[in-house]
Order: sequence, then structure tokens, then C-alpha cells
Amino acid sequence: MKNLKTILIVGLMSICQISFSQTKVDSLINELRKPEFYPAVSQSKETLVNLGKEAIPKLIELIKDTSFVKLKNTADLIYPGATEFYGHGYLIDYDIDWISVRAGWVLEELTFEDFGFKQNQIEEDDLFNLIKSNYQSEYLEKGTYSVNFKDTTEIGKLKEYRKQLAIKVEKWWNENKDNWNRFEAIKLALNSNNSNRQHKALHYLRFEKTNCEGLTKESFSNELKPLVKIVRTKGENGAEEQAKLLLQDKEYYWLKSKIKE
Repeated sequence: MKNLKTILIVGLMSICQISFSQTKVDSLINELRKPEFYPAVSQSKETLVNLGKEAIPKLIELIKDTSFVKLKNTADLIYPGATEFYGHGYLIDYDIDWISVRAGWVLEELTFEDFGFKQNQIEEDDLFNLIKSNYQSEYLEKGTYSVNFKDTTEIGKLKEYRKQLAIKVEKWWNENKDNWNRFEAIKLALNSNNSNRQHKALHYLRFEKTNCEGLTKESFSNELKPLVKIVRTKGENGAEEQAKLLLQDKEYYWLKSKIKE
């Protein structure tokens, strides 16, 4: 009887813990929707990234929201929708007045993937190819996929493009969620031929302080450093310079800045 009671208590505690965690993520997602960049969006973004894997499904759901929420309290933030420029500031190369792009920005920062949320202008071929890849089985069966965007506005194309990105990202997560972790995501990004992904991983290693379980001096030396050296010699669009600067830090100051006191 005592064993049964213990099992019940442990089960209830687990349920409460899961419920609390889900409530926390939902609360952060609501903050991410708000128009105030400081503090709502900026703080919720960092906390969601720190939560890691458990935040990903909710961010993917938010990607499906194609609404426009103009940011305010942006201070010296530089981004495509900025209405003032102070000559300096924090750069975000995403049109984060759109909720779907805002969620995509956070997701790409967390996963070091390049799903395509930076694009602000869409050619019909881009959209058609994305639709074709999302509905590949139907396309292969018929040999065609009926789509006509000739009378669709640029905003309409962008919205449809982001809806298709949400489908693409959901497929990616279903294929990877069982084995995904942030440390392995850094390795994949560095080992990719995508300079955007390499930049994200290198920028994270050099400057960011969010969580990455498994990142230590030893794991960097054994698993990441060889990949960084390859980027140093073969990287493009500035990734090679970032790799060089990371390798020059012989004292591992970049890692010390991530260690919580």
C-alpha cells in the first residue's frame, strides 16, 4: 500500500511539474506577442532560448500566426521595420513586426538552423518551390501542383510563404525531436555549407550567454574546435573571420562568460 501511495505522489508531482513548465512556456509566448520590444519581447526571447528543447513546439505553433504587431520601445534596435536610426545599436536582420517572423527569429537563434525567416521579398519561384517540397508526394503523383499567385499582393505572398515555412519547420521537428539537443545543433551548423548557420553558431560561441548543455572546454576542444578550424579555412561571407577570432581566444573567455556564478 505504501508503494502504491509513493507511486501516486511521484506521479502527481510529475504532472504538476509538466503543467508548470507548459504554463511558463505559454506565458513567455504571450510576452513574445507583445508590441514592446523592451522588456517584453527581448526578455521572453532570451528565456525561451534558455529553456531549449521544451520551447520549440510552442514556437513552431506561433510561426503559424501571420499577424502584424508593430514594435515600440525599440530604443536603438536596428531591424527592417525600424522607423528611427541612431547610427548605432543592436541589429536584428528579421522583420520582427510580423509575429511569424518573430517566432522564426527566436527558433533560428535557438536551433542554429536557417529556415528562411530572414526573407522579406518573395519571388513566385521561391514560394512555388517551397510548396512543392512541402507537398512532394502529391506533386510527384500528379507531376504538377496548381498554384497561381499572379494576382496576389506582395504581403499576401509573404504570408503564404511563412505559412509554408511553418509546415516545413513542423516536418523538420517531427523528424528530429527525439534526438535533438543544442550542442549537437552547433556541430551541425558548423559542419553545414550554410554561412548563415555558421554565423549563428560562431556568434553564439563568441558572445551569447544562453544555455547549452554539454558545452565545456573539453567538448569544445574535442568536437567543435576541429569544425571551427574548417570554417576558418573554407568559410564564406565573414564566417571565416569569426572562426579565426574564436580560435584566437586561448583563455576561453567566451566560455567563462557563459558559466553562471
